Amino acid sequence: MRTLRWLFVLAVPVLAACGGGSDTKCVDPDEPYLSARTNTPLRVPDGMSQPNRSEALAIPEAKTANKSGRTSCLDAPPSYFRSTGTVARSPEEVVASWAQAWANREEDAVVALYSTQFVAPTDSAGAKAWLEQRREQVATGPVPDSMVQELKVEPDGADRRVVSFVQRFGTNALRKQLVLVRESGSWRIVEEKVTM
Repeated sequence: MRTLRWLFVLAVPVLAACGGGSDTKCVDPDEPYLSARTNTPLRVPDGMSQPNRSEALAIPEAKTANKSGRTSCLDAPPSYFRSTGTVARSPEEVVASWAQAWANREEDAVVALYSTQFVAPTDSAGAKAWLEQRREQVATGPVPDSMVQELKVEPDGADRRVVSFVQRFGTNALRKQLVLVRESGSWRIVEEKVTM
């Protein structure tokens, strides 16, 4: 009897640590997000334009049960800037995404922020060749800081913005200018140059 009692005492913590045989240990029933629901759309005030809903953050469906009937948790939160169909809503967000992706050596994410109408800063290289050089530079070149400094955004028409900032690579600093255009509700880089 004493041996059974000790086995029980030792088995309880082991079963508790593994969730008692189910995969629900990561689901706390009191988490507020479990009761979250989609809100009714906001009313757009008179004189304002309707937002582009294609820019909304896609929230993955909750995994309720797998083949064994166990529930599972979301392994990682969805990526805001790199999700398919999700776009940065402002020029500032484009530059922040661009700088962060470059600092993380995510060459696909950097190149995805350039417009299909991108104009290479030098006449000798076409846009496609220049973007391939940028891809290689992001993947293998010096890593810049993830944040830019002295960010200034100036309008240049309804769907065009000129963004100037300082990008640091360790002790070196480059003053840069990006021209962004709005394409289907998304801001994209159409020109890039180093300024003095």
